[in-house]
Amino acid sequence: MRLTVVDWNVNGFSQGAQAQFLGSLEWDVACLQEVTRATWEEFRALGDQADVAFGHLPPLAGVGPRYGCAVVVRLPARLESFTVLRDMPSPERAGVAVVRLAGRRVWVGSWAAPPGVTWGSAGKGRQVERFAAWLRDRPGPVIIGIDRNAPKWERHDLTEDEWWNDRELLLYGPDRVHDLRDVYRDHLAANPDLAARLRRARPDGPTAVTHQRRGIECRYDAVYASPEFAVEDVEHLWKQAREASSDHALVRATLRWDGDA
Repeated sequence: MRLTVVDWNVNGFSQGAQAQFLGSLEWDVACLQEVTRATWEEFRALGDQADVAFGHLPPLAGVGPRYGCAVVVRLPARLESFTVLRDMPSPERAGVAVVRLAGRRVWVGSWAAPPGVTWGSAGKGRQVERFAAWLRDRPGPVIIGIDRNAPKWERHDLTEDEWWNDRELLLYGPDRVHDLRDVYRDHLAANPDLAARLRRARPDGPTAVTHQRRGIECRYDAVYASPEFAVEDVEHLWKQAREASSDHALVRATLRWDGDA
């Protein structure tokens, strides 16, 4: 079975053509970050089923969280459940769902990791630890779409990446506490000619551009998948996403899932 997954920080504070752009693409499951209350109905209308994190939080002062993460699915996928990681700081930043695909159940997560600039290493570290613990204890097939706000510097060799704090290694490093893989790095490993071209074009990294941090090109946005999934293709739609008013590339991964239910 082939499955197309989107990860995208839509930058919902800048109301533009994000929903129209996402709606123009082919995908089965979309993991979205920074979806605002003002724009949620536009994104919700794109899928046959959808849910967003701030719908699963108790009432807060004022209008509550300014944005939340969302999971949107299209038929034949079905959304069975959705919630937030309530014991995480700012739980609206992490939405987790159970999605049924052709009779099979898969966990899907959408997470906007906090930036170190505004949260500091301690706050960012607490979020990383909680999400890493959720992944470590998660049974069965899992896919997550993340705006990692990391690494600080991405190199072609994962062991040479520089992180904002050591706890990020729990999620993203070579010895991470879960068995999910960065599908783009898998894609490069399976396509050495592409990897070689990227090394020549950007010898110091990053492997792709999904965001700019004060003019520095970064690959913050990624799809991770458990070993049940094989990678067929990964795209980073940077120019198109920026034209749609986001400041992050849309990542689209085509996966193959041949395991049993």
